[in-house]
Amino acid sequence: MAAVTRRQYKGAAAATTTTNALGVGDTSVTLTATTGWPSSAGVPFYVVIDPGTSAEEKCSATISGSTLTLTRAQDDTTASTHTSGATIFPVFTADEADEANLFASTMTTRGDLLKMGTGPTVARLAIGTSGYVLTSDGTDPAWAALPASGVTGDSDQLVLGSQVFS
Repeated sequence: MAAVTRRQYKGAAAATTTTNALGVGDTSVTLTATTGWPSSAGVPFYVVIDPGTSAEEKCSATISGSTLTLTRAQDDTTASTHTSGATIFPVFTADEADEANLFASTMTTRGDLLKMGTGPTVARLAIGTSGYVLTSDGTDPAWAALPASGVTGDSDQLVLGSQVFS
């Protein structure tokens, strides 16, 4: 699974309607009201259009004023035509639940860490061996033994082996 995207949520978003029809390829729609809706421009969230009908469709959306920019046919739905006045509201999707489950199920052992792997994907970094320290090669984290000279330091610097950090 690809890395997850931070989305915005609001707890009191009222269902509203669209002011324009949507063809299968259209990517924006205007809402009649946005009471309680997510409002941070450019931060995505999901909506459902025509819920409970054969044309039900979920879309990823960003908002600017009362206009939504849509990525159509999300969460195993198909892009459909929608008439002006179609019911629309924000939703939590099965895809989002799966993303949350991915994070929860990746952690298998006390002390595990989550890291971004290649792809990008979420990956587990198992707890390190006792006495090891968390290091980085500039791209990936890893556990490593302390250098033989150990770790020393004072209030102004830390010495790890022969490396001095100020």
